[in-house]
Amino acid sequence: MRSWVFALAGASLWVVLAASTLVAGPIQKSSNPSPAARDHLARAQQALEACDFRQARAHLKLALQADPNSAAAYLMLGLVEFQSGDTAQAIQDYQRALNLQPDSFSGHYNLALAYLRGRNLQEGLRELERAISLDPRHADAAYNRGLVLLDLGRPEEALASLRRARARGPERPDVAFNLLRAELAAHQVDEARREAEHAAKSFGADPDWRAAIGRLFLEQGQPRDAVVHLAEALRLRPDGQETSRLLATAYLQSNDPAAALAQIPSPTTAEDHYLRASALYLLRQAPEAEQESRRALELAPSEPSYLLLWARIGQRLGWHAEALELLRQASQRAPQWPEPYYSAGVSYYLLRRYEEARRSLARALELDPRSARALFLYAASLVNEGKNREGEEYLQRALALEPANARFYYHLGALLLRDNRPAEAQQAFEKAIRLKPDFAPPHYQLGKLLVRSNHPQLAARELETAVQHQPDLAQAYYQLSRAYALLGETEKSARALAAFNNLKQQEIEESQEFMEDVKRQLEVPLPQPAR
Repeated sequence: MRSWVFALAGASLWVVLAASTLVAGPIQKSSNPSPAARDHLARAQQALEACDFRQARAHLKLALQADPNSAAAYLMLGLVEFQSGDTAQAIQDYQRALNLQPDSFSGHYNLALAYLRGRNLQEGLRELERAISLDPRHADAAYNRGLVLLDLGRPEEALASLRRARARGPERPDVAFNLLRAELAAHQVDEARREAEHAAKSFGADPDWRAAIGRLFLEQGQPRDAVVHLAEALRLRPDGQETSRLLATAYLQSNDPAAALAQIPSPTTAEDHYLRASALYLLRQAPEAEQESRRALELAPSEPSYLLLWARIGQRLGWHAEALELLRQASQRAPQWPEPYYSAGVSYYLLRRYEEARRSLARALELDPRSARALFLYAASLVNEGKNREGEEYLQRALALEPANARFYYHLGALLLRDNRPAEAQQAFEKAIRLKPDFAPPHYQLGKLLVRSNHPQLAARELETAVQHQPDLAQAYYQLSRAYALLGETEKSARALAAFNNLKQQEIEESQEFMEDVKRQLEVPLPQPAR
């Protein structure tokens, strides 16, 4: 498998690249080497090309005896030690070469690769930048600099180097892959899509490259883009079982469980059963999902994601005690994975054990401070404990992470109503409506506020919109009957009240509305633990 595919297994790509581009820069010669030194350098070069490191090392030692100031000998000796696996000695040899010849591109470039093999990213980056200052047009140096910056979490800077590498060298699949990786890491999704489309014209017939791009989109939270590339990879290589599983995962993450289920008609591995169980779970076929989940755990009893899925199925069926035990086991096996702690918070919340819910959610937030849904559930727990102001603080934090989340604004409005702050609540409901005009609950709540403030015409408009988008929203009909009554439209008021009575519901309290949104979290595809 190619090196750019190998990187997907977790190895940094520059480590793979280093082995193939270690001598990319010319090795400068000493200004006046002795004839003996020249002879040994030539013999060492021949031995190195034959991968005879013992002979190469011996000739280089003799060359240095004849010429102790031979930068070329130290450079070549560093290469021998690097290829032999002695990275520390290689670093020393390259440093000696640079002491003798500070402007050696090869010295700085090869020293950079040695540092990088030892995971010393900062020193590796520094040496790469020194090499680039000596040869700004060297494509491999720019490429490796981009990869290091990507590893250091600086994708915007990485992009500039990777684009220079692409412009200065031949078109390569690894460069295209990592350029995509940098664009996605920099949240430039549209650019990544365009880059993938362009690169596919050159490399798209290679199923490995297609699968690598599909996995990259999937890992970066773009499952619909992943589906396109993974489906093409599978078309090019129909027997690609791992690609088939990735495609099923992408369908699940795209909320297309039926397609995921069809992708694995004959499960043979624990992962197959798990993926089928996930699809059946999302299709609300709980008994069948439980059977597949049980089979996955029989084959891999310690896999935390399988434990989580079985717990989720139990939550769906109301078996929260069993779910909590499964989640405890999952958190033991994957203690740095926030999902079991979050899901335990869900069970505790649904059991109305709010303090325990907050303890689990606090741990989830330690592991993932940017989890908006954990912040939301923490806020809901506080509100149900009567701690509205503290709940508001957590809800505002969730909104800071997801400012376009209409449901969060709706619940903020409901919370503000509980806290007797109707003017602020109205603003929150109006914001929710602007973000999602077809979301019925904020129309209902805004209409209820307008009824209370004696604006029946405006109230009726909002409440009519609410029941248009959610015809079973019983409490909206109740408020609509009041608005029509204030407008003197007796017949309409009676019909609205009759609709309310036919639905046989009373107004749902805000705590129950929180509960309903928490239950909706059980409908989403399951995330995976970090590997």
